[in-house]
Amino acid sequence: MNSKALDQLDESLQKAEISMTPLIDMVFILLIFFVVTTTFTKETGITVDKAKASTSQMINDNLVSVAIKKDGTYWCNGKPYQLDPLVAEIRGAVDADSTTNVLIIPDRNGQVEPLITILDRLRAENITRFSLGTDRKTVP
Repeated sequence: MNSKALDQLDESLQKAEISMTPLIDMVFILLIFFVVTTTFTKETGITVDKAKASTSQMINDNLVSVAIKKDGTYWCNGKPYQLDPLVAEIRGAVDADSTTNVLIIPDRNGQVEPLITILDRLRAENITRFSLGTDRKTVP
């Protein structure tokens, strides 16, 4: 009698399984959550030594980032641009969405002339939503 009971108990123990389906479902739910809540920032594709300002603010919506390297070259989306094609690229982005902000990030040790030139060209194109990119300065 005992052997029959042990055989049944042994049989039920061998059938025990761990279902991975709920674990896989949970992983997919977490993956979807992180993909949906992640924000992506557009970078200019180069490193620029930015000036510091205590009044710096974050701008995240509808950005076109333009970097001006130390030698005065313009960069946007990881590619170097001449002034005219760059202004045309910015004009196209602004025409597609009028709330587009142009973020100009000049190198703090760079030349002033390229910065003034692009600001002048943007104003001539009636593009007035632009900002200068800086790092936040800690106030003592």
